[in-house]
Amino acid sequence: MNAQGVDISVWQDKNSTPQMFDPRKARTKGASFVGIKISQANWADPDYMQNWANCRPVLYRMPYHFMTWDVPARRQAEVFWSLIEKDTFGLLPLTCDFEWWSTVPTRAMDLLYAFMERLKVLASPLPMAIYSAKSFWVPNGSTDPYWKQFLLWLCDITGPVEVPKPWLRWDFHQYTFKLYGPDWGAESLDLDGDYYNGTLEEMIARFNLPLLDGLVVNPEPIPQPEPVSGIRMKILSDGLRVREAPSINAGVVDYLSQAQVVTVLDVIAPETWAKLGDRRYAAIEINGRKYMETV
Repeated sequence: MNAQGVDISVWQDKNSTPQMFDPRKARTKGASFVGIKISQANWADPDYMQNWANCRPVLYRMPYHFMTWDVPARRQAEVFWSLIEKDTFGLLPLTCDFEWWSTVPTRAMDLLYAFMERLKVLASPLPMAIYSAKSFWVPNGSTDPYWKQFLLWLCDITGPVEVPKPWLRWDFHQYTFKLYGPDWGAESLDLDGDYYNGTLEEMIARFNLPLLDGLVVNPEPIPQPEPVSGIRMKILSDGLRVREAPSINAGVVDYLSQAQVVTVLDVIAPETWAKLGDRRYAAIEINGRKYMETV
C-alpha cells in the first residue's frame, strides 16, 4: 500500500478561529506525511511556522515553495531555505512548486534552473523535488535529462497517471483536491491528497527517516470482511462528481473519469444514485440523463 499524505498551507486555516491544522487527525485517517507550504516569492506562508512545529512529532514533513516570476529565483531559494534550515527533522524532499501563476514567461525554465541550482548550494545533500502537472510541464518545462536529478511530485487528478518526460515515474502523486478537510484535521472543506510511490516502510528507508512516536510502520494484517458483491458499472461522462451523500447539494469528495469502471454496492432511488463506499455516492441517472451503464 502506498504511503499516504496531505498538503497544507494558510488556505486550510480559518483566520477567524484559533485552531490550526491537526496532524493527529490526518494520521488517524492513515496519513504518514504532509506537504507544508513554507514560502512564496520572498515571503513566508503565514501559517508555516505553526504547521512546521505542530507536524514535527506526528507526520514526516515535505516543505515546498511556490515559485513566482516577479522575484529573483536565487532570492526565492534563499528565503525558502532560511525558514527551514534550523529544523530538518523527519524531512522529505525540499520541493519547488512550478505551476501556473500570473502570465508564465518564456524564460520560466531559466528561473526554475536558477532556483534549483541555488538550493543545491544551500541544502545539498538533502533530497530535492519539483512539483508540477504534465499539463504545465509539457508547454513550459523541458525534456532535458538534467531534470531527472530531482524527484517528481506530480499533480494529476484525472487518472490514469501520465508522467512528463524526462521522468519515467513519479515519486509523489497529488491524486485529489477533494479530500474532506475536517476529517483530516483541516478547516477547509477541500484538502489535497498525496501518495508516495511505495510503502511507508520503503519511504522511511529511502529518505533515512527517524521513526515517529506511535507510527506503525509494518502493522499486523487486520482481518478483512468478506467483499461485498456489487454491480460493475462504467462511467459515461468525464469528471463525474463523487459526493458524500446521494444529493446534488452534497459535498464533492472525488471525481471519476469517462470509461472508468466502478463497483456499485447499492442503488438508491428515485434519482438514482450509486453507493460506492462510505460517504461516496455518484449519480447513475438524474433528470433522464445517464451517467453510468452496467458493464
